Amino acid sequence: MIAKITTPYSFLDDYSEGAHPRLLEALLRTNTTQQTGYGTDEYTEEARQLLLAQLQATAEDVSIYFVPSGTAANLISIASCLRPYEAVLAVQTGHIIDKEAGAIEATGHKIIPVPGERGKMTPENLETVLDENIFFPHMAKPKLVYISNATELGTVYSKHELQRLSNTCRQRDLYLLVDGARLGVALTAEVNDVTLRDLMDYTDIFWIGGTKMGALLGEAIVVRKTLAEGFEFHMKQRGALLGKSRVLGVQFEELFRDGLFFQLARHANAMARKIATQFLRQGWELAAETETNQVFVVVPDERLPQLEERVRFYAWEKRKKEKCTVIRIVTAWATEEAEVKCIHDGHPPCRRCLRLNRTPSCLLSDPRAASHPSSSRRTPRTPRQAHPQTHPRPSLSSNPSTLSTISSPISVLSTPILIAACDLYRKKFPVVNFLHYPSLIADLSRDATSVNPVFLAALLSLCARFMTDPDLAPSETYAEYARSQLAHRAFESPSLPLAQSLVMISLYEWGSGRPYRAWMYSGMATYMIQSLLKSADDHMEQAPDEFHTHAQIAYEQLVRTYWCCFAQDCELSSGARQHFALSFREISVPLPISDSDFIFGKATRRLTPADMNRDSLKGVHLGIECGLAIVTRGFDIFVRILRFANESRRDRARGAAPSSLPTWRALKDELDAWRALQDTTVRYPETSAPAHVALGYGELFAYINLVYFMSILFLYRDRFLTSPRAHDSSGSESLADETIDHLFSTAQHIGAILSSLERCATPVITPYAGFSVFVAAHINMYGTVCPARYPGGLERAESEKKSNLEYLERLCRFWDVGTSWWRTLQEANRFYEMARSTQQGLGTDRDHLTLAGTFDEYGDIRISRPDSSSHRRMTPTTQNAPAARGSSISVETEHGALYDLEAEMMQWPFLDETWSVGFATGYENTWPGMG
Repeated sequence: MIAKITTPYSFLDDYSEGAHPRLLEALLRTNTTQQTGYGTDEYTEEARQLLLAQLQATAEDVSIYFVPSGTAANLISIASCLRPYEAVLAVQTGHIIDKEAGAIEATGHKIIPVPGERGKMTPENLETVLDENIFFPHMAKPKLVYISNATELGTVYSKHELQRLSNTCRQRDLYLLVDGARLGVALTAEVNDVTLRDLMDYTDIFWIGGTKMGALLGEAIVVRKTLAEGFEFHMKQRGALLGKSRVLGVQFEELFRDGLFFQLARHANAMARKIATQFLRQGWELAAETETNQVFVVVPDERLPQLEERVRFYAWEKRKKEKCTVIRIVTAWATEEAEVKCIHDGHPPCRRCLRLNRTPSCLLSDPRAASHPSSSRRTPRTPRQAHPQTHPRPSLSSNPSTLSTISSPISVLSTPILIAACDLYRKKFPVVNFLHYPSLIADLSRDATSVNPVFLAALLSLCARFMTDPDLAPSETYAEYARSQLAHRAFESPSLPLAQSLVMISLYEWGSGRPYRAWMYSGMATYMIQSLLKSADDHMEQAPDEFHTHAQIAYEQLVRTYWCCFAQDCELSSGARQHFALSFREISVPLPISDSDFIFGKATRRLTPADMNRDSLKGVHLGIECGLAIVTRGFDIFVRILRFANESRRDRARGAAPSSLPTWRALKDELDAWRALQDTTVRYPETSAPAHVALGYGELFAYINLVYFMSILFLYRDRFLTSPRAHDSSGSESLADETIDHLFSTAQHIGAILSSLERCATPVITPYAGFSVFVAAHINMYGTVCPARYPGGLERAESEKKSNLEYLERLCRFWDVGTSWWRTLQEANRFYEMARSTQQGLGTDRDHLTLAGTFDEYGDIRISRPDSSSHRRMTPTTQNAPAARGSSISVETEHGALYDLEAEMMQWPFLDETWSVGFATGYENTWPGMG
């Protein structure tokens, strides 16, 4: 029976909560995209590919299907491969025997019970029952063996047990089916040695439960290819083939994209172990060993009422003679640390017993009494990975006395995982690539504990999201560890690993939508690396021969880290009014050397910032191996162009004079000079992306060109807004036409280079690339309103816009900051569609259109805003407008004043505080003085 309680915390099952927040956000993010149904949508296909990667299999080996519930998974799997006279063999405690309302029997198949041992089926017991059911043709023919992992008693099968059972099934011509409702907690149990690949090798059908592991609903059935024929017909016939199959695909894609599924399972298991330990500490008996997320406790009947006041549970078995009851406690992905303290491990009485005057008999405590005396139950957080407590390792730069005792998530990772993360980092984050890969890999291979764990945690905070190894925790786990250690060590002597850790954590915070934290960490890194460079005298370059290579590499790492700080400062300062600390032309630190010289530790001629101009003969024909120096200089120019463009727009908003044309030309000349320094092989579209992908430089090639194209967009956006309108009496059309041509073609280049790299299996999924697409999407949307000027016309503009939105949707799966950009584009797209339909359909009518209050709803953060109280009417203005530009659009307010909507639409992508759109500040309360 189930204890009926209204308010206590529920340990009844592992699906009392809805869904993990990441899954809900993914569903919201993908909600308005149009997809095909019945398992053919792109999200379901992506989920299949992720699962195949986990299985180390291909679509030629198995087929994967998604159904909404566990009962559907069981009855469809069984019915799909059995004839009407064939039977199922299940252990006596098996779920299908008494927990599914006869669903299996309803399909016409008899269930034959088999005695179990600790909830598991053994080959010996199976053979015995098979021998008892051979009176053919009078008995149902045994054909399929059903087991569950974890079992109904929370136990798990070892690899040896599964292999023996599988061998028996194959010898007796039986199928083997594994119910995986709780497969996640089974695979992450401390005693487990079974992998997903083992399940594929030893079974014929198994399924992976999502409902009990953080999904709203859904299970993934893995069917051996030889049994998969017609499986969809069984799903359709039994109502399990969903038209909106995307709902299941999106959730499984999110669960298996970066190991979230296994992380949640580990957490549930860890919470169960805590509860079991506390029961044992009180001297209560466990009815079964706690291996996964189910705890079976023998509770004296006299204690049941007190327990029922605090928690909900399942009364598993009544033992009348002993006057006790076996109860089942089930933990879940969302179970919080506070809620597991069911049995008092401190000093009674608790607040509840004090209130009810039951102090002598108090055994239970309020888990919130100590630290949250007046709080209500909190919203579930993303759980941290539950690993055995270990102490952080000492590092070369660590003072053991200052280390925190927080558990290191790095200690449980194998060397191959760490090496794979380093390799991924150097490719995906070329603008902050200061790694000397050969020496780092050598250190990891020789002794991973010799590498600073804070450095590795910061690196994994960026890379774990792109990796699928089940041993990896979510990115936030590593970021949290790195933050806590950096906080303890902020006042230590500067060290290169700590400075580099700060750079990586800064990038992580920026991508997570917390720019102020990013600025803080970036500033700390800058000051630390400046301090280190002061002590790095020329003797590092002039070291004796036997030490020269080592000194050269060490010095170059300092130089590269310094310039990575500079580039990151430019990224974080983009669009902001304040001046950043570093000025490129005044910096005396030499620029990074070529990658090959760095890798091999060669002494080489170094360029200085002064060499990066067309008057110097040293910095010409720079190739991809000098990419870090190229892109660093590009960011310096880009951030000043962006500041100029935004200040110019603010002046126009205040009615001040237009931006200075000489300043515009000086910036354009500087940009052209920087481009001219680059070898043709690093310029797009002169050189294609696949060539650099083959050399391992695809991402760096993309960054060099994205910085250039973004600079062009912001420069010509300013020209467009300050040039005479095409419908003005001055009528200067050529400048406006040339400007819009630059904007449209450049927006297409941004999409083209990223699409090209994606086709080469080298996707660039970083926040800066996402912002570039965000800006390009607005330009392409504008092209749908003015298609006559757009290269390729309306069809091409719509195609580019669609590609941009799809890219940002993919970005959102990896970086939180992309969500606000994606939402802003959705709102902007609706408005552009409305503008286009109004432009084409109003004619002489004076239809009214309310513009949603203010433009803030489209993410525009500015000082001067249009009057939100005015209801505006959109009217086409076609007088004196050339056909090539299309009709201009104006908005008439209630007072008759015209508002230039075309110019307004062109401003939306280029926001006042560009990088802060949709960001959280990272602080809970308002800053002092800003209330």
